[in-house]
Amino acid sequence: MLISGRFRVELPGRSVLLEEQGDYVVWGVGVDHSWVAEEESVVLTVRWPSVPGYAVGAAEPATPGD
Repeated sequence: MLISGRFRVELPGRSVLLEEQGDYVVWGVGVDHSWVAEEESVVLTVRWPSVPGYAVGAAEPATPGD
């Protein structure tokens, strides 16, 4: 999802230009892709599903002074 800027994603047989805030593109597992930031950009990427067996442990509680 495009937060800001101008960002192009190249997929097999298709080029997708993200140019307005909120524009997004979705593709499936195993689809080759590449990208180019046509100007300074901020892009949010979500990978789903996650990698099987990957886990993040619980965060330690913060203590005063940290």
